[in-house]
Amino acid sequence: MTNQDFNTAVNNVKEAWKYPELFENVSKSERWLSGAAGTYLLFKGITSIFSHPVIGLTGAAIGAGLLYRGITGYCPMRDLAEQRKEDIAPDEVVITETYVVDDLG
Repeated sequence: MTNQDFNTAVNNVKEAWKYPELFENVSKSERWLSGAAGTYLLFKGITSIFSHPVIGLTGAAIGAGLLYRGITGYCPMRDLAEQRKEDIAPDEVVITETYVVDDLG
């Protein structure tokens, strides 16, 4: 992660903190649960990083993501899924031909 990437992430968090109505896509209850679970996983990941490095780093990374989601109220994965859902849904359906089948056997 470069310095520019870090600064971009910090600026995104600042913007989300200033204008939460523009970036929120997570409900209040999800924010509380994400914050609590993220704090727990981050703590457990950091404390177990020397005894089980892979599990500790994985837990810390997932915990940090959940904590970010809980603090900002923005979930990038949910935003991506909603954008893809909008791309998939057709605006209109045009039926050009109709087939009637009397006997299938």
